[in-house]
Amino acid sequence: MTNAWFKRNTLWTIVILSFAIRHSAHCHPADQSEMRVRPAPHQLEVRLTFNVMTLTKFVRMDADGDGKLAFEELKAAESQLVLYLNEHVKLEINQQKAVLGSRAQFDYLWPNEDTTPPMALEEYAARNVDVTFTKTLGALLEDFWIGFEIFEQTGPMQTIRGVFEQDGQIEEVPFNFQEPEYTYDTGFKEDPFVQAAEKKPTEEPTEKRWWMLRLGVLIVLIVFGRVSVLNSRLRKSATRRR
Repeated sequence: MTNAWFKRNTLWTIVILSFAIRHSAHCHPADQSEMRVRPAPHQLEVRLTFNVMTLTKFVRMDADGDGKLAFEELKAAESQLVLYLNEHVKLEINQQKAVLGSRAQFDYLWPNEDTTPPMALEEYAARNVDVTFTKTLGALLEDFWIGFEIFEQTGPMQTIRGVFEQDGQIEEVPFNFQEPEYTYDTGFKEDPFVQAAEKKPTEEPTEKRWWMLRLGVLIVLIVFGRVSVLNSRLRKSATRRR
């Protein structure tokens, strides 16, 4: 009796665990997105990775309402997605308000995306899209703050795995409904190599001015020397005439 009970319960435990693992593997991608950030002294690159299921929560993508999503409909929704992300992914650079930008590069992460037949709802979670924003900055990038305001659309189970890559170092930061923001200090302000590179543009014009000044002095000396020689010749000529 005891052995039969133990075997039966063990079997049920295995079935339940197997179902839970399969269910987790199936649902996890729909609730997880990614962000990769690459700061440089005068550039900030932000790549956001969402699956199609998540993107459909941001904007309407099934334009004809047939329950299937064609690649043409994905492409047509890009401008709306850029607008949405600029409004709901907040950004501050050097403690000043900023935006991701009006242009983004979309990469569809499945083979032959332009020949893919219209996908059904069950396929949305398995299709991932990269949206990359690249900002060029006039000032040195000292720090930046990123805050997500997408969780009202996605739901509180949504998570974003943030990866910050700088000079070969990687820092991972999770974003979620309870912790939607993070401030990153680049350290470029204290980096002696960056500071040396920052000073070069101002040093070169100064060096050019010195060379121009030296050339000007040399020209004045040459002219003064020629004038002196001519005056000396004139004086000698006048003496001979007398």
